Amino acid sequence: MKCLVTGATGFLGANVVHQCVAAGHRVKAMGLPGSETRFIEEVADEVVEGDVTVVDDVLAAARGMDAVIHVAGDTSFWKKRFKRQREINVEGPRNVAEACLENGVKRLVHTATVDVLGYNPDGLADETWANFNYAGIGYNYAETKREGERVVLSYNGKGLEVVSVLPGSMLGQYDHTLQFGRLFMDIRDKKVPAILPGGAPWAHVREVARAHVAALTRGVPGERYICGGVNETYETLFHAIASSINTDPPGYVMKPWMTIGYGYLMEFLANFTRKQPELNPGQARYMSVFPRYDSCKAEKELGFRVVPLNEMVNDARDWYREQGYL
Repeated sequence: MKCLVTGATGFLGANVVHQCVAAGHRVKAMGLPGSETRFIEEVADEVVEGDVTVVDDVLAAARGMDAVIHVAGDTSFWKKRFKRQREINVEGPRNVAEACLENGVKRLVHTATVDVLGYNPDGLADETWANFNYAGIGYNYAETKREGERVVLSYNGKGLEVVSVLPGSMLGQYDHTLQFGRLFMDIRDKKVPAILPGGAPWAHVREVARAHVAALTRGVPGERYICGGVNETYETLFHAIASSINTDPPGYVMKPWMTIGYGYLMEFLANFTRKQPELNPGQARYMSVFPRYDSCKAEKELGFRVVPLNEMVNDARDWYREQGYL
């Protein structure tokens, strides 16, 4: 089928483009003006510039498509970007859904995040978990992605089939914005003084991308699919990264109160540096807990594969090295 991928120049988006092409689909890849296209331009049928907050851009991009995979999102945790983040993460999905209806597109696969669920402090959370316990902690990304998912799912059954995919944190190839690449380099260079106290679900970005492509044909309209992967602490991740590059990990795990205090300090300093802080209080609170998720539904219905942490760390390391980042 002919498929539009928004956010195609990003980490997950580039992987979705490659997996769409591998599955035999024709891809129109859409990214922000000026964004990096070298990792997708040789495989996509067409690469177009556009902004999901601009209605005309999305209408034009969706024209002639059979399906849309909406990956575009803003992961920032800088207060200065919160207004723009809301426009991208809430109004963007609305614009995409409206563009699908206007152009007669039947299937929309939406990228959410496990963070839209909140977390179960006593065990695993699945797609039915309803206690959004990130509310009010300053974690704007989760709040806007949650609202955006609600918006886009409200279109399901109204002339559009909507499937939502909920990834965890991702590792793997095409991380040219160095979402985790910086961590590899900082651990190598001994610039990481301590380890964060919490944990997260870790998924291989290739497998998350494959699940998105599978959702085009196998996803049940109106359903959500967690692609969380392996639930591991930051301590385990930092040790795996250090081992993969033959160095020692940081020797100290921060206490939650220290992490949150550091977030306040970084946010305060950002007022003077005018640069995005390394951490803000909301992100610090988020990284001080250990959310765990059940990916069984996506494994069964979309063929999502849970990859061992060491394997995805090594794959990411190899890609950073091949590109000269590491």
